[in-house]
Amino acid sequence: MFKISKRKVTKAEAELLVREIKLTPNIMGYSLKEWISAEYIIVAEDEHGKMVGACLNYDFDANWYKIAALFVMEEYRGMGLGKMLFYESCQDAIIRGKNIYTMSINEIVIKMMQDLDFLTFNSLLQMPQITNGDKLIFYSHSLVWLMNFYRVKEIIRKTIVYNHHKTFVYGIKYCSSK
Repeated sequence: MFKISKRKVTKAEAELLVREIKLTPNIMGYSLKEWISAEYIIVAEDEHGKMVGACLNYDFDANWYKIAALFVMEEYRGMGLGKMLFYESCQDAIIRGKNIYTMSINEIVIKMMQDLDFLTFNSLLQMPQITNGDKLIFYSHSLVWLMNFYRVKEIIRKTIVYNHHKTFVYGIKYCSSK
C-alpha cells in the first residue's frame, strides 16, 4: 500500500531525486535547490514512510501550474504510482483553480495527458489557437526554464550520453475560469 500526499521533500530526498533523475534518460531534471524550495510536490511513500516517487509541480503564472518532473524509483515502476502522482498533481491544480501545463517524451505520460483530455502539441510554435492569449506566458516561462545553467548542462549531457533526440509533446488543460 502506498500513501500519496502533497508535501515538501527533505534535503536527503531531494538529493536522492536529483541523483536518480540524472540516470534517467527521459527526464530533464531540476536542481537540488529547485526540489528543496518547491511547495507543490506530490510524494508517494511506501508503508514504512520511505519516498518511492515524486512529482514536482509549481505555479509559473497566476493562472498556470506546471507538472514539471514525474519520477518513480525503478523498483516501484509498473505499479501505477506514476499515474497516481500525475492524477493527484492534476487534482491539486484543479482544486487551486489553476490551468495545467506539462511536457514529456515519456509515452506513458503522453497517454495520461490524452486520457485526461489535455490539448497536446509538438512545439511551442504550434500551440493550439485556444492558447493565443497565453502564448507570451508560455514563451517567457520556457525562456526562463531554459536559462537555468543546471538544466542546460543536463540537456547537453543527456544528449551526448544517451544519444537523446526524442521530441517533447506539450500538454495543456484549461481548468480555471480565468
